[in-house]
Amino acid sequence: MKLSHEVPDSKEYVELRIAADFGSKDDSAAGTALGHSIFSVIMRDDDAELVAMGRLIGDGACYFQIVDLVVSPAHQGEGLDTIIMNEITEYLNRHAPKGAEVLIMADVSAIGTYQKYGFEFTYPKSISLRKTL
Repeated sequence: MKLSHEVPDSKEYVELRIAADFGSKDDSAAGTALGHSIFSVIMRDDDAELVAMGRLIGDGACYFQIVDLVVSPAHQGEGLDTIIMNEITEYLNRHAPKGAEVLIMADVSAIGTYQKYGFEFTYPKSISLRKTL
């Protein structure tokens, strides 16, 4: 496996999302979104195929959000999600100012993983809402 701090191209990003059952994104929208990443971690197999990724978005000072933490089904259970989270955590420790908030919307099955990194439920002080257009 090869780890790098770059964004994938939009086509392979969409393909990875579909393979992992994260849903598709329009290629143009995906390209724009990837271009606005603050930080990105990708992992490629020996054939240079994208097999895992994660990235940070936000304003780069007060708010950061971890998004697109995706691992190909063929590589789940190999600890790639942990490697990616370690890289993202290290980036935040080096670059995020004191007091910055880091948000993540997690699948229920992944809550324990994120709690190991210090993430806590916002409820009952607040609750997350979302709208998909």
